[in-house]
Amino acid sequence: MPEALKCPSCSASLVYPIGGGATMRCPYCGSTVVLSGNPQANFGVASIPEALRPMVEKAIEMARGSGRLGTPGKIEAMKYYRTLTGAGLADAKKAVESLAAGGTADFSGIGPGFSPGVDAAKLASTGAKFGCGLAMTIILVVGFIVAKVVLSIHHQLAAQNQSWAPKIVTVPMPVMTVPQAPAAPTFAHQVMEFGSEGIGVGRFKDSRSIAIDGQGHIYVGEYSDGRVQVFDSDGKFLAEWSIGKGKYLSNLAASRDGTVYAVVSGHIIRYTGATGMPLGEVEYRTEDKDEEYTDATVGPNGNIYTIAGSSDIVTLSPDGKIQTVIKAGEKVGEDLSFSRIAVAGTGEMYTLNQQGGVFKFASDGRYVNRFGSGVEAGALPTPGHLLAPQNLAIDGEGRIYVSGVEPAIQVFSADGSYLDSIGGQEVVFGLAINDHDEIFACFRNQHSVRKFVLDKH
Repeated sequence: MPEALKCPSCSASLVYPIGGGATMRCPYCGSTVVLSGNPQANFGVASIPEALRPMVEKAIEMARGSGRLGTPGKIEAMKYYRTLTGAGLADAKKAVESLAAGGTADFSGIGPGFSPGVDAAKLASTGAKFGCGLAMTIILVVGFIVAKVVLSIHHQLAAQNQSWAPKIVTVPMPVMTVPQAPAAPTFAHQVMEFGSEGIGVGRFKDSRSIAIDGQGHIYVGEYSDGRVQVFDSDGKFLAEWSIGKGKYLSNLAASRDGTVYAVVSGHIIRYTGATGMPLGEVEYRTEDKDEEYTDATVGPNGNIYTIAGSSDIVTLSPDGKIQTVIKAGEKVGEDLSFSRIAVAGTGEMYTLNQQGGVFKFASDGRYVNRFGSGVEAGALPTPGHLLAPQNLAIDGEGRIYVSGVEPAIQVFSADGSYLDSIGGQEVVFGLAINDHDEIFACFRNQHSVRKFVLDKH
């Protein structure tokens, strides 16, 4: 009657094959099992890896064919062990006896050139010399080299309390990159910043005015302490001068030749920009004793444009003589108060009203239109509507830039259409544009001046 046994690899229940045999294949895991209880199974090897099975089975058949399969010759086995490992006689005897008893032996002395397949073939060719000892030795050497590896793996698995399971290989899924549309270009981006908080060279406390002359010199004025600092086009400090302590500087303007016009306490005073040397005050109208100048800008022709009283646009020659006066309030038909003025290359004039937005006038003084009306009380600011506007500037393409609060700078076309914004949700007071359409702005709360260049036109 068949005898039951267990597969040493997967622990499946097996039965001895009818008719005997030295080995059998486990129908569950495919391992070759050397059958205990048969003479062929007294080699102390439980199972052999797939790649070595043909060699082992061939050796067994060789021994069976000689009719001398049994306990190997002890002397031959000791000699072979010493040949493989270089061990002494005592160690060889101990190892062979251990192998014969089903134990293990030290094969660490086997050099890197040892190959079970090649050496087995070589020894097989001398089978007549070693007889059944050859078959036994081949099986012992190959079996225990493999058993050493298998036992090491089994020990690791036992330590981790793991049972046999099919090997699972995780193949990472390829990362799919979805092409992204390029980000829409901004209107302009910041390329430079200079200044910090303080009263030293290149520092600001309350910078609200900025102007640029024809050589690219940058003039930055403090509102309350009368200080004006001069920088080159790269923001390097050049000089400093003062309009006088206790005087309030409303705005600065600069001509191409380096003359600077400072709006100080309702008057416009001319200075040499490089040194701050006073050049005199522009002509002042006397028909209204309460009249004051609230702003000044220099047009492309060198003339000075200013706001007198509340809404009159006054044009002065470069040396400060009054040429024309436009009653802008009468042109619009409203009682208005303008705080800023800017002039385009074609002579159009743009004035700023805190509540009404920007008013456009033709070069001859005709009223054209208005845009950028103020934000109603309690409402949130929206693009194209101005919240606390502070200053005006015009670039070489005729676009109008309005500084203020949230956003810092808004940009409009010449006809008043909203285009974009610059500078984020911050506060900008002074605003100036040079011949290259580079934008300079006084970020008063950050105590710095920032420069922007256009990204699109």
